[in-house]
Amino acid sequence: MATTKLNERQLTVLRRICEGEAPVTSDDSSLATTVYALRSRGLVTTPRADGRWSAQPTEAGRQHLHKTDSTPAPGATEPASPTRTEAAELITRLQQGDGTLRITGPTPDERARWRRILHTARAEHLAPEGHHLRHTGRDKGDLVITLRPGPPPARSAPPDAAVPVPDDLPPECLHPAAAQAHIPVCTDCLPRARRILHALCHAAEDNNYTVSVPAPDSQGSLVITSADSAFPLFFHEGSYEAPDPSGVKYAWQRVTSRAVRPSHQLDLSLEHTYAHPGRRSHWGDRQRWRLEDRLPDLLREITHRAHTEAERRLTRQRKEEETRQRWLAAMRQARTALVEDHRTKILRGQVEAWQEATAVRAFCDALEDQQDATAATTEAGLAWIAWARAYADRIDPVPRRPVLPEPPSITPDSLRPYLHGWSPHEPKRT
Repeated sequence: MATTKLNERQLTVLRRICEGEAPVTSDDSSLATTVYALRSRGLVTTPRADGRWSAQPTEAGRQHLHKTDSTPAPGATEPASPTRTEAAELITRLQQGDGTLRITGPTPDERARWRRILHTARAEHLAPEGHHLRHTGRDKGDLVITLRPGPPPARSAPPDAAVPVPDDLPPECLHPAAAQAHIPVCTDCLPRARRILHALCHAAEDNNYTVSVPAPDSQGSLVITSADSAFPLFFHEGSYEAPDPSGVKYAWQRVTSRAVRPSHQLDLSLEHTYAHPGRRSHWGDRQRWRLEDRLPDLLREITHRAHTEAERRLTRQRKEEETRQRWLAAMRQARTALVEDHRTKILRGQVEAWQEATAVRAFCDALEDQQDATAATTEAGLAWIAWARAYADRIDPVPRRPVLPEPPSITPDSLRPYLHGWSPHEPKRT
């Protein structure tokens, strides 16, 4: 597209849009007239998102700026625009110094000249690999140019690409989900609604989502699924009341009855859920836009919700795994404690039996010594001593050479006293 010569303000705004360090949006109301003038010449576009526009350069705009910067000003003794040599000299000067160049109090012409040098350096990719150029003082104050390591900062994300909805589409060309969807709208709006769903299905699949028709008992028209998250979509058509003259027989009669008629205004909504409070869930026809214009916003909301739910699932899984690991550790400790208590009880029983056997034998020795001293050993006394020694032999574990005992029977009930509130059946507190 042929363009007329731009004035200095238009060139400044176009250069700012092309360089992209400070995005030009509808928030810059003082630049709106200039941006619209550039748009009318085909040098920029102003795609909208969330009710605001953001200026983006076209290829024609970049070419126009490059041509302007490479054309000498009439009557100038030296080029008015920077050359590649000047841009290369700037890079060399930054590399030889500390990576910073400060121009104190430049005049407007000097400031514009340095901006053109910067533009050429960026356009020609003259910065060394792994570095990028930054500058401050675009319009006032000292102009400070720095060569910094790392990639250049990301530009503000451009608005989502539009979702093209065909003006006409044969039924056999519709996406299967759009063709089968239940759409509660009037007959006049049904073809348009199916085309909208057709475009939405393809856009969702381009984003690696899956689309399907909801169950017959559902009121939804379409389900978009991302990973483990499903998002039902509902079509709705507005309505209004209008006088209904069908019941009037005579021209002089007053029309009192009213009929509900479709408004032909379509709405798409996500299923209401308390999992996403405060998020937008309805998009539709309005005075300033149509539902087709809001399909990127709807897809962006689905992306946000899918990401949020995925993060919640990961958090929940992480907490569940942490709880499970604590429970497993508690179960291991409980088994160890149970076995230790079992062995301790056996050991204490063996020590008590050994001590008793030792005491019984000492007692028998004392009895024998006493009977020998009195020479009054009776048959009954000897029998008692013999039985006592046999009893000591029976309870004494030492001659049997005790070994590590068999582990106890481990059951949920036997573990419960050692779990300190954990369930012996599953990773939860009782």
